[in-house]
Amino acid sequence: MGALRNHPAGKSLTVAVAGQPNTGKSTLFNRLTGLNQRVGNWTGKTVDRKEGAALWNGVAFTFVDLPGCYGMTPHSPEEEIARDYLLSGGPDAVLAVVNAASVERSLYIVSELVALGLPVVVALNMTDVAEQEGRAVDAAVLSSALGLPVIPLVGTSADGTAVDALLRALSEASCPASVPAVPAKVSLLAEIIGAALPCAPLWAACKLFEGDEGLLARTETLSGERREAIRVLMGDASVAPELYASRQAWIDAACGKAVRTSGTGRGLTERWDRVLLHPLWGRLAAFLVIPAGCVLGAALGMMTGGLVLFAVLAWAPDLKAAYPGPLGSLAADALLPAFGWVVALLSMISALYAIFSFLEDTGYLARVAYLMDSFLSGLGIDGKSAIPLMMGFLCNTVSIAGSRVVDSPRRRLITLCMLPFIPCSGQMGVAFLFAFALFPAGTALLVVLGVSCLNLFMAGVVGRIMHATLPGRYANGLIMELPLYHRPNFRTIFGNVRTRAVLFLRGAAVNIFAALIVVWAISTFPGGTVETSWLYHFGRWLEPLGSFLGFDWRFTVALLSSFVAKETTAGTLAVLFSVGATDHEAVVQALRASITPAGALAFIVASNLYIPCIASISVLRSELGSWGRTLALLAAMFALAMGMACAVYHIAVFV
Repeated sequence: MGALRNHPAGKSLTVAVAGQPNTGKSTLFNRLTGLNQRVGNWTGKTVDRKEGAALWNGVAFTFVDLPGCYGMTPHSPEEEIARDYLLSGGPDAVLAVVNAASVERSLYIVSELVALGLPVVVALNMTDVAEQEGRAVDAAVLSSALGLPVIPLVGTSADGTAVDALLRALSEASCPASVPAVPAKVSLLAEIIGAALPCAPLWAACKLFEGDEGLLARTETLSGERREAIRVLMGDASVAPELYASRQAWIDAACGKAVRTSGTGRGLTERWDRVLLHPLWGRLAAFLVIPAGCVLGAALGMMTGGLVLFAVLAWAPDLKAAYPGPLGSLAADALLPAFGWVVALLSMISALYAIFSFLEDTGYLARVAYLMDSFLSGLGIDGKSAIPLMMGFLCNTVSIAGSRVVDSPRRRLITLCMLPFIPCSGQMGVAFLFAFALFPAGTALLVVLGVSCLNLFMAGVVGRIMHATLPGRYANGLIMELPLYHRPNFRTIFGNVRTRAVLFLRGAAVNIFAALIVVWAISTFPGGTVETSWLYHFGRWLEPLGSFLGFDWRFTVALLSSFVAKETTAGTLAVLFSVGATDHEAVVQALRASITPAGALAFIVASNLYIPCIASISVLRSELGSWGRTLALLAAMFALAMGMACAVYHIAVFV
């Protein structure tokens, strides 16, 4: 299919790392590149792009970790990205990662890659898991059957010998000498295409018969005679099934020679799945494990970042006293808190990602998504959204950042719009404070429970509305492969945490600093205090709205300023009531003297449905990709909070 493509010493080689999900592709990528990685997004996409470098015998390797995909005909953003990159002319070779425990399924993507006209090397990964499941794969026999270099290894613990063998194979690889047999019409279409398209003719012919719309659009630039010949050939609907059958026959022939099964089956995985996929016990385990992971992650994050945040906030008054004036106020009231919040959130996000990467690497997280899918499918989302939704009860900011586990853009958008309605710990704290300050204990518990249920109900309503109105309503449901259980690789976990930390610092952290500076300005100027600020005057201007909801301008200002952080609501009221923010009893007495129970109930509803904190807004903007979408969602939340609070107040007064 092509000439030898050797890369002598001193040359560079760009390698695309491709493979299906659950093949250990990212683990192997991390093993090859270590910390020499760059993280970003693919152009125009929210899918992560990772590149890494390695040097071996004078050859400078650049590895590009492609998104995991089951095939090269794009049915998802990940598959489209992989296809486009392979056709871009960027890679010099392809490293195809295959799971030795499910080699028959993993080889399908290899059967497509060999038609690219690029050197292909197969990394036979997870051989230890294959042995655990009673399967043995003879790499030499498989290599002979496929006509490709096959290097067996264990990505989680690959030694220098295995890595050297893999890099040597890549540096010496040549284009495949043979490919799976194809139907005659595919070969004829490849001849017609020739060099007219910027990719291998055989690859293009296969993809056109498989319905690749991107390549089909490119044929519009061809001459009329060629376009007509292509149209006539593609009218035969029997070619695509024949093409699939020929690839499968190629795979079956190779595996029939190279794969041996001892008869013990998938014992370990099947034994665990009897419990963890049980309709009752599996869901019970998920509802225990995921919240426990959230709490543990928050605790670990607060042990580090929380201490920094508290220390910074404690230092702020001294700094403000030492440097009176606007600059001291800016540093103490905006820059220091922003730094503290960034460190605290970074610590919490890193801890949570470490825990959930651990669960994902063992194979358990895929089971949680499978179990929760039936509950969430009616809202237009799938089981993968269950993780960020559960995280939301702890912290909306972390849950929004965690929404990247949802791979479908449509479902991810719905999930992102639902997450701000999940009552976080800060909102629950405000609800408890007001409820227990103004209602008897039994009634207070009912109030908090009722308001929390209202939040969840509104999240469901948002999901249903978006599911009914967004394009693509009838897209496929959740299709996923449940991986075998295996030991987690801490190098991979560290790599995942590092990736998320870098993305957070590049995006949300910058927005947090900018937003807190703006909030400081509108709450300080022109008079230097909250009582003389633009925010105060805006609150007084909205006093008629507050009175219609059952509370005065001070509660309106506290509500407006709560987007800095939900926990600041009580502190803002303490300042406006001229009592100490740490004097709990004084705050409670001031509340009882200034608001009725009906007004308090309306305020709790408004506070819980109000726009999220500034850190969440910053991350939300990063994830939604535009201020237009973000502001539209915030405007809808503000209107909903005011409307529901008004309805609750007047119903409570009437009752």
